[in-house]
Amino acid sequence: MKYLLKFCLVGVVSALSLQSSLSAQNWVSLFDGKSFEGWRINERPESWAIEDGALVTRGERSHIFYDGEVANHDFRNFVFEAEVMTSPGSNSGIYVHTRFQDEGWPAAGYECQVINSNPAGPAKYVERKMTGSIYAVRNVWKAPASDNVWFKYRIHVSGKTIRTYIDGRLICEYTEPENAWRPDDKKQRLLSSGTFALQAHDPGSVVRFRNIRVKLLPDDAKSSGMAEKDREFDRLLTQFANSNHPLIDIGISTPSLDYAAEQASESRMLGVSVIDADLSRGPASLLVVNDRESAPDVEALKAAKARGCKIVFSSGGATKLDRSRIKARLLAMEAAELSWDDLWVPGKEL
Repeated sequence: MKYLLKFCLVGVVSALSLQSSLSAQNWVSLFDGKSFEGWRINERPESWAIEDGALVTRGERSHIFYDGEVANHDFRNFVFEAEVMTSPGSNSGIYVHTRFQDEGWPAAGYECQVINSNPAGPAKYVERKMTGSIYAVRNVWKAPASDNVWFKYRIHVSGKTIRTYIDGRLICEYTEPENAWRPDDKKQRLLSSGTFALQAHDPGSVVRFRNIRVKLLPDDAKSSGMAEKDREFDRLLTQFANSNHPLIDIGISTPSLDYAAEQASESRMLGVSVIDADLSRGPASLLVVNDRESAPDVEALKAAKARGCKIVFSSGGATKLDRSRIKARLLAMEAAELSWDDLWVPGKEL
């Protein structure tokens, strides 16, 4: 009995020592660059290869899940980092707080988007959610990186806050409220704990991942942001983010660096991209809705949609993304039943 007790205590101490050792390190590698050790592919293993020290996607839908010893592949608070390179038109993703499943798109946790350009040619669906998006929750609508160039992707999770960084620049941030609204097909898109997964999206998407590593944070780390208090506004933002509606404002003025910093912060938290637009390069039939002084006219939006006009919204030279104005805009979009394809994305004529 004494021997058994001693053995159990040694096991507990060893486990605690390992966890303490990992926590004390700056970074822990998750991929050795030469084998699939520590990783588990669900469907279509032929969609994955290792080339020049990188995991490479090339094939039909498949996901590779971290299944190794670090934190017993169950991460709560952490900083995840990988170097990523996309080829033109490629789509992929990095999942956090997810769980292994035999097939299909991972249901649990969050996907952080990887796509810097759309495939050439016409398509029934064009993905507007670009690299750095907290997919279908808070998106960025203009790619922060380029194809054929390695960029650093960092994902920071602390408490109920998730943030994405591209090459050190904060792109999206979201703090999950209690009983967060989710569409029926994404009810498990919530923070809890889990592993990481990488996505092979389709045969035309060739994406490379290398130098994959994690820094563990304490399990009791606090949220680093504040959740949206207006539940209806949070629902609207998430609903339109999920349905691929590009939330863009072409009418924000930036008179100083202080304004630019405030605008960037609001843009990241709302998932609304501020973009300069050359209207002369826009579609032939375009409605610019200036809603600085009043909410958009729902009947005018319906009429523009019926005529096949593209629509883009402008705050009319305001210096910030006013939340009440954005909420009124989303309510009008909802009432007018605008689709994602009714909205214009400056610089993209697909």
